[in-house]
Amino acid sequence: MTKLRYDPLIQLVHWLTLAAVVGVFMSGLIMEEMPRGPDKIALVGLHKSVGVVVLLLTVIRLAWRLLNPQPDSIPGAALTQMAARAMHMALYAALVAVPVIGIFMSWAHGRAVDVFGLFSLPPMIEADRALGERLGEMHEFAAWAIIVLAGVHALAAIVHQMVLKDGAIARMLPYGRPSGTA
Repeated sequence: MTKLRYDPLIQLVHWLTLAAVVGVFMSGLIMEEMPRGPDKIALVGLHKSVGVVVLLLTVIRLAWRLLNPQPDSIPGAALTQMAARAMHMALYAALVAVPVIGIFMSWAHGRAVDVFGLFSLPPMIEADRALGERLGEMHEFAAWAIIVLAGVHALAAIVHQMVLKDGAIARMLPYGRPSGTA
């Protein structure tokens, strides 16, 4: 039996991750331009909370991927399939790295990471302003990497849908005709 579509849970996690990444990226851009004050503090708190959500969603997705069969690969050249796997692994790595770096950045600045007021991740390293600044640069660079990787991922999906017409996008949706169907 062939599996052509991702599980409903992974479909949901995929789209929730997209929404969370867009939100956390946009909040990061906005808060850089904001003056100090209570509004910026609130936005930074929301940014950190949603960043932790991105990390949790990614961990769920990776665990599910390890424990459940994935859809069959879309037929294509070996190089294309290798590039697709490399793209997914790079995106997963960035989705883990950005929030982890952000958490360590907060800790290096001597701040806990409060998650929606539900729980807090207290600093696990000694405060070090210089380290915090370096981690901030890494966090920003890696965040832009996610945007670039996600853009390439989306462009590839559009090419599959519009040019190759192989139904690849339907694999991540609850409807439509996934690849491999007649």
